[in-house]
Amino acid sequence: MHRIALALVAFLLTPGCPVDEGLTRVGDGAPPTRVQATIEVDSGEADPHTVSFGEVEAGSFRDATITITNIGADALQVRDLFLSNEASFSLIAPESVGPILAPDVSAELTVRYSPSIDETVQATLVVGSNDRETPEVPVTLRADGLAPTIDIDPLSFDFGDRELGCVGNLPISIRNVGRAPLILDDIRFEDLGGAGEMTLQLQGDPQGMVLNPSDPPLVATVFYNPTDVAPDTGVLSVTSNDPTRPEATATQFGTAHLGEWVTEEFAQSGDNATDILWVVDNSGSMGGEQSALAANFASFIQIVEALGVDYQIGVVTTDVGEGGVLRGSTPVLTPNTPSVADAFAANVNVGTNGSPNEKAFDSAWMALNSPNTDPGGPNAGFLRDDAALYVISVSDEQEQSSNFAGGDPATYVSMFQSLKANPDHVVMSDITGGLTGGGCASSGSDFVAASVLTGGISVSICTPDWVGSLSALGWLAQSAADTFELSSTPVPNTVEVRLSNDGVNYVPVYVGWVFDPNLNAVVFDLDHVPDNGDFIQIGYAELGNCEG
Repeated sequence: MHRIALALVAFLLTPGCPVDEGLTRVGDGAPPTRVQATIEVDSGEADPHTVSFGEVEAGSFRDATITITNIGADALQVRDLFLSNEASFSLIAPESVGPILAPDVSAELTVRYSPSIDETVQATLVVGSNDRETPEVPVTLRADGLAPTIDIDPLSFDFGDRELGCVGNLPISIRNVGRAPLILDDIRFEDLGGAGEMTLQLQGDPQGMVLNPSDPPLVATVFYNPTDVAPDTGVLSVTSNDPTRPEATATQFGTAHLGEWVTEEFAQSGDNATDILWVVDNSGSMGGEQSALAANFASFIQIVEALGVDYQIGVVTTDVGEGGVLRGSTPVLTPNTPSVADAFAANVNVGTNGSPNEKAFDSAWMALNSPNTDPGGPNAGFLRDDAALYVISVSDEQEQSSNFAGGDPATYVSMFQSLKANPDHVVMSDITGGLTGGGCASSGSDFVAASVLTGGISVSICTPDWVGSLSALGWLAQSAADTFELSSTPVPNTVEVRLSNDGVNYVPVYVGWVFDPNLNAVVFDLDHVPDNGDFIQIGYAELGNCEG
């Protein structure tokens, strides 16, 4: 505690003069004297009239006691206690210092320092009394308030007018420039436009994070990826224990403009390319079904050729011991193959000495992948990059593949779809016992599941109408170009499509197509695929490719 002894002065006047307040006559004929009072400060400071409170954390307080003593011979009247800074300092129960102190009587005054901000502060306490020589005694009060102070840099930032597609990033530093730990409660970001064009990236959970004054700043990054030309605004909000700014914010602005307009033209060539892989069960019960398939295949190939399909047809068995190698002396049948129906009949009569474990999916996967498809491999050239893939399984037993996907039909479907840029270009169909089996075949539910997942069809292997079944499969083999890949990346909502049958007069098309950003292509619905000979014109604003 700091103690100050305040001495006040009273005068003795000569006889005949009236006695003022606070004066005492010592005796008749005595010379005028003064009753002296002095101020003593026991603070440990060089200046005895200084009280130092030291460092005090915001939210807490520290008290100092000042002692006022009348060391004179007359009554001391304390007239005023004035504090120059009441923001951080206060007097506790000042009424305890009575207005009149008799000689040799002391009173204690408590001064409290209670900071709310980070500060180095000085104030003055003035004690006023009826001491005529020193009616005001100043006492200097010094203290350091320790509080966290948040600093966000920059508080405001403008990304400017960017070209659509030019992604900007802004690192924002959050630091503590105060002298006490800064405790973060939360960091939030709001894209006021609501379209997600401004986003915040922050590593870790900021809740409860402590930033000491000497710690490096926490960096939050705002990314700006405009998708339209409307102005955008984002607000970063940080809540903490900063007493002056419990919620500090930083604001970001930005806008964008369209890039160069690009027009691309395509022609529907009618190539209709499709690679058709037949996977035929060669176990002991399949002799009759192979013969029926071979005898009626003409109905399938007639439909395919009538549609103008640029086909490649291959056959493998369900016996993985054969390694997925295409069967026949002419393993890849094309529109140029002489007597293609006869060649297929020869290839599809695969015999009945194969494994009783029908692994159609495993065998098909081996047929369509390395090493079989490598240059010089037995199946090289069968799987074309620009062709659709059509897999038709023929079996009277359940699918039993497990070599590559553990027997899950959906996983096998995903594997086959991965062979094409557009997964819709993979279709799986089956001639099996269907979901429940019965009659001449067991259930083929896994085959049916794959057909359903890819939009294929399932027909019964027990049906006597092989012509109808094969005709239906033939119709599904068509794959006129429905996907037109763009050379540049467009702003999606600017894509426009026009069609023409003469290459001169174009008509806008508003339905029946979508822009697929994963393929960077315009994809037509099956019912709206441009006819052979049509011209397709696609216009769009090019998406910018910028840094910074």
